[in-house]
Amino acid sequence: MFRQVIGYRDFHAEDHFNFQFNRWLPFLPEEELHEIAQQITDFESWKHVFSRYAQQAESEQRFSHATYYYRAAEFFMADSDPDKKIAYRKMTSLFDKACQHIPYRREQIPYLNGYLPALTVAAKGEQKDILIVHGGFDSFAEELLPQLIEATEWGFKVIFFEGPGQGFPLQEFNMPMPNNWELPVAAVLDHFNIKACTLLGISLGGYLATRAAAFEPRIKRVIADDVMEDFYDCLANRIGAPKMRIINTLLKLNMKSTLNSLMAKAAKQDVISAWAMNHGLKVSGSKTYFDYLKWAQQMNTRSISHRVTQDYLLLAGREDHMVPLDQFYRQAKSLVNVNSFTGRVFTNKEHAGNHCHIGNATLANNVMFDWISGLLDRDKSITNNCTKPLPKLLEQA
Repeated sequence: MFRQVIGYRDFHAEDHFNFQFNRWLPFLPEEELHEIAQQITDFESWKHVFSRYAQQAESEQRFSHATYYYRAAEFFMADSDPDKKIAYRKMTSLFDKACQHIPYRREQIPYLNGYLPALTVAAKGEQKDILIVHGGFDSFAEELLPQLIEATEWGFKVIFFEGPGQGFPLQEFNMPMPNNWELPVAAVLDHFNIKACTLLGISLGGYLATRAAAFEPRIKRVIADDVMEDFYDCLANRIGAPKMRIINTLLKLNMKSTLNSLMAKAAKQDVISAWAMNHGLKVSGSKTYFDYLKWAQQMNTRSISHRVTQDYLLLAGREDHMVPLDQFYRQAKSLVNVNSFTGRVFTNKEHAGNHCHIGNATLANNVMFDWISGLLDRDKSITNNCTKPLPKLLEQA
């Protein structure tokens, strides 16, 4: 289902299309992805070509391939497209067929007007830790589980959950993503009666996990994979400085209609930004571009980083096309009260320099799992030393 792939391939001339092809490469046949790439010119062709390959794979009972072809087809569909929900439901049902060899359980965590779904996998052998995993702006638990299932070999029970603004809660209950991510995390911890855990947030989840850790003491270790110190800054980096000066001024002056008109015009000139903005409306529950940008401005760690007191692992890609590298250094500098800090910038020479280390995700996994194991050994050593009887000289003193 998920195979180790080393190297970032050139499938398509458009960077964001090419990134998505590389994202699905560990799940899908490389030769077929090259065939598909030659047929992709825009979002419409993306939807139809990937859907065709999904249907073909399903008819051939290649359920694993069909799962991720439907996932890829769904990715760039507009949230208003009825086929999006159909492709999503196909993906989840086929995932269960494809993963019968993986001993995972589906759980429903009551939350607001619905529930948060979770996939749980027990540790192999002695359970050493509980690793809770969530995505960010656009990932599903069904893609994260195969990528991180190896964590169970390290002695970690893994819980993959989707919160508001993600996957099932967004698709089926229309739950928008909140700024206070500690609330859905607390619901997960309460549901499973967890007293201590490691929290891993992926992509935008780097911000979300940091935010949750700032307010939830049951999180003992936190991993931001990747850094997401300022989500609005990522949008600004894509839009460009000249336009952002105008946008920032309009936001500051509360000129809603002017800004909405400007963003609508800009969306016609950049289809990738248009997709991101329109998907952002859905994720954030915003009615207008103005509201979405205001929401995005809240998604930064500047006001809460000083509250993080856990052990903290910060990851970044040197050539990340979504998150400017300077966010890594700003985030590291602001974590002034963490118990310990470890930072790692992956490079293209390691084939892991892009966003979320697409091209060598296994390397990033090994860094994360080794970091957790090292901290567990450290804490065990400290506990054992504290429980040893004092030397007689010290007792007498």
